[in-house]
Formats: sequence, structure tokens, C-alpha cells
Amino acid sequence: MSQGESRAPSATPPSGRDRPEICVLIPVFRDQDGLTETLRILAEEPHPLDIVVVDDGSPEPIRADDMAGPHRVTLHRLARNQGIEHALNAGIETIFDRGYPFISRLDCGDIPLPGRFEKQLAFMHANPDVGIVGTWARCVNDDGEYLFTLRFPSDEAEMRRKQRYVPAMLHPTIMIRAAALREVGLYSDRYKTAEDYDLFLRMARKFRIANIPEVLTQYIVSETGTTAAKRKRNLRARLRVQRDNFGATDPHAYLGLARTVGFMAIPFDWITAVKKKVWR
Repeated sequence: MSQGESRAPSATPPSGRDRPEICVLIPVFRDQDGLTETLRILAEEPHPLDIVVVDDGSPEPIRADDMAGPHRVTLHRLARNQGIEHALNAGIETIFDRGYPFISRLDCGDIPLPGRFEKQLAFMHANPDVGIVGTWARCVNDDGEYLFTLRFPSDEAEMRRKQRYVPAMLHPTIMIRAAALREVGLYSDRYKTAEDYDLFLRMARKFRIANIPEVLTQYIVSETGTTAAKRKRNLRARLRVQRDNFGATDPHAYLGLARTVGFMAIPFDWITAVKKKVWR
């Protein structure tokens, strides 16, 4: 692997009838505990799947067993930290090579709730023109305490309108059709921390996008600094995505830019406090 060292599982890479339809992609950087928890939950998942974990150059190498319950695990170690988009792309190349038709995303510490994989897979089979599908998310803090629920639009027209302002789905909830991802291209490194937003917009230009209006993922909103520290950088990256996808005849394009600029002046803890009250 050109981007760094890798370790493949001891089991033979799956092919044909041995290969499940879903491969779960998990990038990780210095979060052994979070990864261990997510793999523990995945080990109890009844639906067939394989897992690809990409260690994005953690100073202390990440560890993962070759199996999580009945599910095969591949651990790639990148030689140096290059950012989540590079880690995701490294994992996707393996997924492409092995021929999995669907890619599910999770971040370390996040948890798929019962039925997520089955419902997303059934939705994809029933809607072959959909390139990507997300879910609603139950948001918790670092201690696992409930904060609020993210309820994204499921109507496609509303999703496309929302994407002029913010991403219309949550990255760790999505399932991607591999064939669609091959067509639109991998994650870009032009928009650090907003690589998901850019991908969603590119996907929406060629395929339908969708959300299942059910809480099927538990997502950690860190209140200890990581999310807050990255927030302004994320907003600047979001602004670049909006600028590069600007539609001069769409009033929502102007309003989206104004919203992003305005949010740069609002403290992160204020936003979280409002969400706790409004989105419960």
C-alpha cells in the first residue's frame, strides 16, 4: 500500500459468496478506546459485514483483532498523519479492490443502533438511483449522556435546499453505493474538515440522496475541546465548499453563505446549549 504500512487480517480476503454486501469503514487517530468500543458493539451486530479500520498515523499504533465477533477486520496503518480524507480514501481503495457493493461509515466511539444496516441496505436495493443514504442520530456527550437528536430532512427537494446551508446528512450515519462513489470520485483534500460536505454535494449532482427518518446511529458530540477547537476551521472549509458550488440564481446560495459567516461569531457552547433545548 503506497500511503503507508498496512496489516491485513489472517483470514483470506473475502470474495464471491464469502463477501458480505456491506463493509464498514472506520478512520481512527489516537482514539484506541473509541475504536475498541465501536468494534465491541459491531461484534454483536447480527447482519453480515466486514470492517476496514484505517489508523491515520497515530503516534502509538492502533490495535484491532482480526475479527470482531463473526466479522472480519482489516487494519491499515498509514505511515504518517495526513488527515481524515486520506485515511478514508486509503480504506475505500481496499473496499473497491475487494468488490464490496456498499460502504457504511462510522467514527470511533459511534454506535450503529439495532436495524441500521438492514434498513439502509433494504433502502438501497429498493432505490437503485440513490447514491448515498443517511439516518437520524441520537447525540451524546463524551460520557454517553443524551444531548439531543439530529433529525435531517428525508424529502429530497428539502435535502437539496438544506445543502445550500449545511450538510443534509451526518457523515457517520451514511451508507454509500460503491459504484456511485467510483463515478463521483473519492474524498477531496481541498476542504479540510468539510470533505463530507463536498462529497455530498458532488454525489447529489449525479445521484439521488436520501435519509431514513429514524434514529439509527448514536453519535458523540465532544464537549471537551476537539469539536469546539475544529469548529471555526470547519466553518471556513464549509464557506469554501459553498463558494465553489455557488449558484448565482439560487437565493439559498446567498443565504447559506451569510449563515456560515454569521455562525463564525457564535461561541460553540452557545450552539450546543440551544440544540439541547430545541432538538430534544
